[in-house]
Amino acid sequence: MDYSPNGALRLLHKVVNHASLLIHAAIFIVVVACAIIFLDTWQIWNAHGRDLVNAEQDSANLSRALSQHAEDTFLQVDITLQDLMERLDTDGLSQARLPRLQKVMSEQLKHLPQLHGGFIYDSQGHWLVTASGIIPPHANNADREYFKYHQAHNDNRLYIGKVIRSRSTGDLVIPVSHRINNQDGSFGGVALATVYVSYFQEYYNHFAIDNDTALVLMLADGTILYRRPYEESAIGRSMAKSTLFTDVLPRAKSGNATIISYYDKVERIFGYSKLDQYPLVIAAGLSKKEVLRGWRTDSIIFAAGGAGILIILTLLAWALLRQINFSLRSEKDLLIARDLLTELNQKLAVQALHDGLTGLANRRQFDIVLQNEMQRACRDLTPLGLILLDIDLFKKYNDIYGHVSGDECLQRVGQTLLALPRRVNDLVARYGGEEFAVILPGTDLAGARTFAETVVRAVHELQIPHDASPFGVVTISAGAHAAMPVRPEDTPAVFIRSADAALYAAKSRGKNRVCDVRPRA
Repeated sequence: MDYSPNGALRLLHKVVNHASLLIHAAIFIVVVACAIIFLDTWQIWNAHGRDLVNAEQDSANLSRALSQHAEDTFLQVDITLQDLMERLDTDGLSQARLPRLQKVMSEQLKHLPQLHGGFIYDSQGHWLVTASGIIPPHANNADREYFKYHQAHNDNRLYIGKVIRSRSTGDLVIPVSHRINNQDGSFGGVALATVYVSYFQEYYNHFAIDNDTALVLMLADGTILYRRPYEESAIGRSMAKSTLFTDVLPRAKSGNATIISYYDKVERIFGYSKLDQYPLVIAAGLSKKEVLRGWRTDSIIFAAGGAGILIILTLLAWALLRQINFSLRSEKDLLIARDLLTELNQKLAVQALHDGLTGLANRRQFDIVLQNEMQRACRDLTPLGLILLDIDLFKKYNDIYGHVSGDECLQRVGQTLLALPRRVNDLVARYGGEEFAVILPGTDLAGARTFAETVVRAVHELQIPHDASPFGVVTISAGAHAAMPVRPEDTPAVFIRSADAALYAAKSRGKNRVCDVRPRA
């Protein structure tokens, strides 16, 4: 042992160095521990917030999809009832007219899967006409809530009532009705369409959601029309005293809210929407407990990892990377699920009545409108015009320029058709492929031909290059037909065949032109 002054200095220097190393090591450990604790806490809190935000977006998307479905469903029923009311205003309710009304109502029932039945009652509630043609003896619906409503309210609004059980079939149905007035304005009866509750059950069951997620269709007064998970006892229950109706809806007609369910006391993240056109409220609620189930699992894992890191620093990188990788996978799965749900909502929004490529009415809407307009023209003794259009040499266009350019061409032609001056009741539709159709109510052959010539010129003026066309640009041919459909053989199929024959003639005579079918003598 060196007891010299220099030796003492060297020993003191070593002690100081070791102490400094221990201090630095302790500081490093404390800093790393604080950083780990801070990062773990931040990650847990951030994941918590992110999961809640994603749940709000998912519930809002669900609410929008359900709202669009409900609006489309009741809009179709509304249009059907309005058409029936117009017939009643024109034809009346004489015994001679009842068989014709029954036939019309039966045809309407075939085209709308949501419809359970159609009925007309007189001012005393007696059954006059049913879509099925069956009227039970002594049948009377004067005791129904919707009937009493129309007795007391003289208005033309569509009335959506509470769920009832059908007296003819025993099914749970939603009554949708209009008041019938006599010529002096007094109460003349009720026109009723009933919508299957099971129609909404089948649609709501398409969504892959857990049992704690609530999808609810309600009247504006809070009465439940349908709820998933389904319990028959829930139908008809009032939610008027729930937080959604007392606090949330008065502030905003749509949005998100985290509230404890009035129905089953489960805290949920709701997306909600109150429809503008109909007295309906849609709510889609994700259980907050289920939403945060994965987050709680992640939180436990992060905390355990942090404790292990503090004990064995060498395991820090492996544990942290494992947890980050797990978090990224979870986040990726959530993003994929959100994107799929967004895509589904977009498809549902346009699926019912519009063509996805051009934005025009689709074939389904075309068929419905043509049927209704032919019936209206027959009833009012007015002409009806129909134009079928076909892009010339479109297959060759696709072969030369490719299907992407072909789709762009269809979009430009569709937008051109939409931009042409036309009346509110005129309908422009994509008939199929490169074919388009225009329905012109109250238009004779001259008017239909004039509009068709306008379309042919407008498409030619687009100057879309087409090397395989003798005109050098994309052109369109049109077949026009107009008539007053008053004979039994005047059906939509006959109208379409006539316009198609005119279109074939235009194609045969050199394309880029209009041909018509002359009216019958």
